Amino acid sequence: MKIAIIHNQFSRGGGMEAYMLLLVKGFLAAGDEVTIHTYEVDRQLAAQFPCAIRQIKLPPLPGHWKKYLFLQRCNVDFKREEYDISLSLTRTSCQDIAVCGGVHPEVVKRVSRSSLFRWFHDKIEIAFERKMLANVPIIMAHSKTIAREISNNYEVDDGKIKVLYPPIDTDRFFPSDPQTVKETCTKLNISPDKLTFLLPSCGHNCKGLQQLLLAFNQLDPSRFELLVAGDRLPRKIPANVRYIGYINNLAPIYSAVDYTILPSHYEAFGLVIPESLQCGTPVITTKEVGAAELLSGQDGIILDNNQPETIAATIRQLSRALRPVIGHSYANFASKHRLTITQHIADIKALYPFTPRTPLHYSAIHRE
Repeated sequence: MKIAIIHNQFSRGGGMEAYMLLLVKGFLAAGDEVTIHTYEVDRQLAAQFPCAIRQIKLPPLPGHWKKYLFLQRCNVDFKREEYDISLSLTRTSCQDIAVCGGVHPEVVKRVSRSSLFRWFHDKIEIAFERKMLANVPIIMAHSKTIAREISNNYEVDDGKIKVLYPPIDTDRFFPSDPQTVKETCTKLNISPDKLTFLLPSCGHNCKGLQQLLLAFNQLDPSRFELLVAGDRLPRKIPANVRYIGYINNLAPIYSAVDYTILPSHYEAFGLVIPESLQCGTPVITTKEVGAAELLSGQDGIILDNNQPETIAATIRQLSRALRPVIGHSYANFASKHRLTITQHIADIKALYPFTPRTPLHYSAIHRE
């Protein structure tokens, strides 16, 4: 099948960029032809994937305006009939499937906006999102929470909203062997005498970093430590918080720490939750994180809120003795919840009642 994926950039980055790379990997593994439509390309990364890239050349505008022009160009110029399936991970309205990894009005509600400039851009983002949700035949919501929020904020036919949780790469995320855990602990100076927590974060405002820093400022540095991977930290941080940089492969770190913590204000899904569990490490998160819908009591703790006092009180009650046995049944977490790449690609192909683009495509689809 011929697949088109539309996104602002083809690069490594946050959750949606990671999701895009998993889609590319999954469709290619299924024998499909993949074309990426984008305006920014990491050529070194692109060289690792045998897919076509159609880069839209744009004038040197500021970041937001460049993205808006890209969305408008796609809406006008993208030819959906050239592909058997077209998906967009950004707010275009020209494709078969809109991947909805969050609802912008909900972000605005949860993250304070202090400037007229930001307010103006929020209005533009919401206008593009409204057009997308109205015009695209299928809306893929990354959690049940997102599906509800689409209906609450926009007039959309509920019948075209489908919930598909995003996948994780089980070839990369699995429990590390004891030697790898030992080496990782030595490299990162993780003490066996402390409970160590990991926050993977690109986009600290939504992830609840400020609340987490205030919580660790209340905690005993000799007992509790927080490692932060991803975006850089502010200059003033508590003594028991350390920045470990942007890490391409978090799997051994997940296995080396005691808990992964994600106290987000708002998170459509939160891939770090199943990634951590697949590596054998329980999680602490909030009910505002979509992946919390999948958690059982053995998988971790769902906080009532992400206030510093709540986080600190929860952490004080923890000990290594209370921590679940590493890898209890986590190795099956992805397959149990249909979060493997193979399962996800099959579910995408089952979403849409595909109308044949040409007689040739019709026979190809039905042979599969």
